[in-house]
Amino acid sequence: MNKNEITILKRQCNSCGKAFKVKIAMAGRYKVCCPHCKEMVRFVVTKEEAPAKTVIAPRLIVPELGPAEKVKDKFYVIKKRGIVGHPYKVTCPDCNNKISIIPAEAGKVLRTKCEKCGTTIAYKAVAPKE
Repeated sequence: MNKNEITILKRQCNSCGKAFKVKIAMAGRYKVCCPHCKEMVRFVVTKEEAPAKTVIAPRLIVPELGPAEKVKDKFYVIKKRGIVGHPYKVTCPDCNNKISIIPAEAGKVLRTKCEKCGTTIAYKAVAPKE
């Protein structure tokens, strides 16, 4: 097991006896809360323990939605359309703050505000192709 891998193990609660899954990143001592009875469960994971399922957690690459064009003071518009449900990055043109957005509705003008400077950025989204 290395640090970039997440291992999913099945464990059983000592109090209620029900099984649950635990995600771990490396060998060691763990203390987790049982999702069924909320009691603390302690266990040790050794290096030799066979994982039930190993998933390599890739880094998500989120595309930039597009350049923002100034309409008036503290208000910008992005002409490129995003796809509903897909994550995008938007760079605030006033302070260069990176803003994460996920368009929720197609056809409507959606707006997001920069948390740092309060600039409003408007954009539209389209429905995903099936």
